[in-house]
Amino acid sequence: MIDHETRKATMFEAGKMAALALQETATTMDGTQLNAAADVIPDFLAAKAQKNMLERKAGLKDGFVCKSSAGRVVRLLQPYDSETYQDEPEMLPAQWGFVWSNDPAHARPFIALATSPYMTGNVCEDAGKIYRSTHDNNTFAPTAYPDWWEEVTV
Repeated sequence: MIDHETRKATMFEAGKMAALALQETATTMDGTQLNAAADVIPDFLAAKAQKNMLERKAGLKDGFVCKSSAGRVVRLLQPYDSETYQDEPEMLPAQWGFVWSNDPAHARPFIALATSPYMTGNVCEDAGKIYRSTHDNNTFAPTAYPDWWEEVTV
C-alpha cells in the first residue's frame, strides 16, 4: 500500500508534468482549447512565487500561460519584474494577453481591455447572463452596447 506522502508527491509530480506539457503545446491551442485545459494551467500567484516573469518566455503566440486569481487564462506578452510589479494580470494589461473562450462553460466576467478585445465568437458573463461577441475587436460590455453581443442560452 502507498502511504499518503508518497501518493501526494506522485500526484504533485504528475500535475507538474501536465503543466509543463501544456506550456509546450499551448502555442498550437486556441483560446477555447486553453480554457478547457485550465485545470492543468498554473495559477499566476504560484507561478510568480516560483519564477520571476523576467525569466519566463513572452510572446503573442508562445508566451508563458497561466491563470489569474479570477480564473482568467492569460499569456505573458512582455517580460517584467514581478517582484516589483506584483499585481494580478488584470492590473497589468500591457504585460498580459487575455485568452477568451468560445465555450459558454468557460465564460468569465467581462472586463474591458483595449489590449485584449473579444473577437467574434468569444464569450463572457455580464449581469448574470452569458453573451457571445458578434464583432471582432469588441471592448464594449454587453449591457452597455448590446448590438455587438448576443445572449447565449445554455
